Amino acid sequence: MNANPWSLPKDRALRRLLVSLDERAGQACDVASDDGHDPCIVTLRHTELATLRAHVYLHGQRPGTYGLFFEYPHPVPGILETEENLPLNRALASLALHFDA
Repeated sequence: MNANPWSLPKDRALRRLLVSLDERAGQACDVASDDGHDPCIVTLRHTELATLRAHVYLHGQRPGTYGLFFEYPHPVPGILETEENLPLNRALASLALHFDA
């Protein structure tokens, strides 16, 4: 991963996810340079395919869970684009699968 998760100005829950993700899929994704300033959202991009992205957010989620919105290079019918209220381990598994780590 291109950034130290603990140094990012993000919510503690997102930093925790990023630290855990770095262990599982850190070689496959980076924090996007256009991530924005919302402390409750982080945007990740594939290291080699910039249009393969995932947004991890806390807005509207139950405490201790994450929402994921996936972006693909080409629209793929029938592919899941969002997941809501995922516990940490399921969010990590979905992100690792998305980035094919």
